[in-house]
Amino acid sequence: MSNTTLAVGAGVRKRKAHTKSRRGCVNCKLRHIKCDESKPICNNCTTFRVSCTYDRAVKSSEALTLQPWSEQVFPLADAKKTYLINVSLASLSLNRHVLSMLNDHLRQSDPQAVKNGLLFKDQHLKYLNQFHERTILSLKMNHKLDLYRRESVRLAIQEPFLFHLVLTVTLMHERIAASPLAPTQASVQELYHYTTGSSQLNQLLCSHPSKLTRVQKDAMFMGAILLSCTSFAQLDPSLPPTSHWPFVSSPHDLDWLKICTGKREVQKLADTGAADSALRDIYPVFSLSGPSAKVNLLSEQEALAQLPESLRRLLRLDHEGVSAKTNAYYDMGVVVGRVLPLEITEENLLGCLVLVSLLPARFREMLEEKDAKALLLFAWFHAKIGQFGRWWTWRRAMVEGRAILAYLERYYGGLVNGDKELLGYPRRWCGMEVMVNEGMT
Repeated sequence: MSNTTLAVGAGVRKRKAHTKSRRGCVNCKLRHIKCDESKPICNNCTTFRVSCTYDRAVKSSEALTLQPWSEQVFPLADAKKTYLINVSLASLSLNRHVLSMLNDHLRQSDPQAVKNGLLFKDQHLKYLNQFHERTILSLKMNHKLDLYRRESVRLAIQEPFLFHLVLTVTLMHERIAASPLAPTQASVQELYHYTTGSSQLNQLLCSHPSKLTRVQKDAMFMGAILLSCTSFAQLDPSLPPTSHWPFVSSPHDLDWLKICTGKREVQKLADTGAADSALRDIYPVFSLSGPSAKVNLLSEQEALAQLPESLRRLLRLDHEGVSAKTNAYYDMGVVVGRVLPLEITEENLLGCLVLVSLLPARFREMLEEKDAKALLLFAWFHAKIGQFGRWWTWRRAMVEGRAILAYLERYYGGLVNGDKELLGYPRRWCGMEVMVNEGMT
């Protein structure tokens, strides 16, 4: 074939013309991918869990890393104004200003910590940045993510107890994400921030609402959200099932469920639905009411119909006229039936947790008494939660779910054996390997 023929053939194929985006975010340019230019956070950066910045000038040779604290823009409260201002923390003096604010609040709220030399330092600012740029994204707080990011940092800077809890969940995320299946002990630093933040939050919860400021109320609810997340992940997946509840008992059994329920009470105390609350836009989400809740729930009868026939028959939920008044398993049966068909989305994860927080105290008592049928329903709920694959829910679903199944097989074999439908679903989704392969984030 001649050179002329090659030239003619080559001329037939023309590259498709395209317009190069000049407005994409920095991270998408560094990764050489098309940015959808969604603001304030593009979808690529949300998925990749990195900071999304449109206006920062960088060299094309820079490596893709989380942007350091000195290049962030955080919302701070101006002491002389009621609205929020964006302050660029691009200089050391502003970092010093943030530290000064934190430690001034600490001197007022916890003089003993100051006396012991436990002031906030530069490393704590580093973790606050890590929380803002990675950890808060990993919690998958639904479509209100921007609000959570903005307000959690703003409130943490003003309320030391919340700052301690922010550091707690950041350190926990760093530890677990690095080794999801490995036995990892919490560091002294993580334990200190956890105990300090939670004890100070408890002190505020004992205060009369009239004595609490608006900032304190909002910070209390944000703290309850973070405590709920940490309570899920406090299990060691390397230990055998017999080392966990329900095989063993402790005062901390079902803490995560108690905190989920208590979070609703904190929301009432904080009155986050009030017009002056910075968190008022997420109020409907936690009450599963209004269009912003974004969770479509089945009716009670439709929900029960989602359960396999063998499970409904075992729990005696298969006849007409059954209700919460006549059957102790009715409420949890409705919860499980409602969550089973839900798609794996961020809104639906939060919806599942809100649903279980609405369970009556009697069902939690049945779990504490280790009622076999209550445990079986609970294993089904764990199996659904595990599918969402979040680092903070995954451990609980996998470890506690497998322990429940092992407990039922050992002590209630006659109840659950012989019927693959009863244990098939939880066996599949409470399996360690399946959850890892499905992709934990």
